Amino acid sequence: MSVMKMYVEEYLNAEQVAENFYIIHLSNGKEIEVTERPVHNGNVWDWKVDSQVFDTDNYALNYLKKLVAEKLTGKRILLHKKREKPDICGYACRFPGECNRALCSDCPVAEAFFAERDGVELVYAI
Repeated sequence: MSVMKMYVEEYLNAEQVAENFYIIHLSNGKEIEVTERPVHNGNVWDWKVDSQVFDTDNYALNYLKKLVAEKLTGKRILLHKKREKPDICGYACRFPGECNRALCSDCPVAEAFFAERDGVELVYAI
């Protein structure tokens, strides 16, 4: 059994609703969906946590732990100051509105996009 699967099934006591689909019920009523071996854009991934896909247990588990804390507190704490929006954002961006590329990893527009998608408030530490 993988570490991720053990964490989902045993530590978080997720409800298994299908062979490879789980729902984690948090104490505040929020839920997190976890899928093992999902197919996304024609590729099979190791895990899908809510809408984010992962190719390793380690990345999926780290994200899941962070997401549990964020959904319980309602806050996403970013350990940096708010950066400037890149010049290409909004008009020269290759993937407008997707904000799910390595290019977007330090962009405040992408940070806001992901926070809204995940239903959490952004808090900049600096």
